[in-house]
Amino acid sequence: MDDRKPLVKERRENPPVMDKPLMRKTHVEKIEDGIVAALKQGGLSAKYLIDAFPDDPDDFDISKADKVALVQYTGSRYGTPEATGSNAQMRRAEFIVHVYLRRIGTPKRGLREIEQMRLALQGLVLQGTELVIIRDGLADDEDANFWNYLIEVACWVPAVPLARSPRPFISDFSKQEGA
Repeated sequence: MDDRKPLVKERRENPPVMDKPLMRKTHVEKIEDGIVAALKQGGLSAKYLIDAFPDDPDDFDISKADKVALVQYTGSRYGTPEATGSNAQMRRAEFIVHVYLRRIGTPKRGLREIEQMRLALQGLVLQGTELVIIRDGLADDEDANFWNYLIEVACWVPAVPLARSPRPFISDFSKQEGA
């Protein structure tokens, strides 16, 4: 019988009541969900806990898991607007997959699993954009119990929704004098 505690601490008995209806997911949240789904379908061991990075990291206890992959949106870099139309501005949305593998005395450090994750993500098309791998490798922090790898990915998405209506004319030429 497994008497380990769950990875996520129990929630409060009476969660706060929400006054506003839930908002639809943003483009970035949908991409993050797609990355999580791709990793889950990427042929990794069923022993992996794969999820989005927790909203409250204090509620997450990594010591109870052997293999964890957490996806985190880390920010965007914005391109300059094209000519006069700001609707053409793009941003590079960036994500990190934090991979924690318990050290079990093997010298391979999970390299095969890291490669499986990279292959599952590289060139993946999500929400109309394609992921590119920026970097992967060991994280700088040292942990006696876990190998900590980072896989950084990014994709280009519109900075302004394309469905936004065009800007109105500054002047109404039909009302000019002499017209």
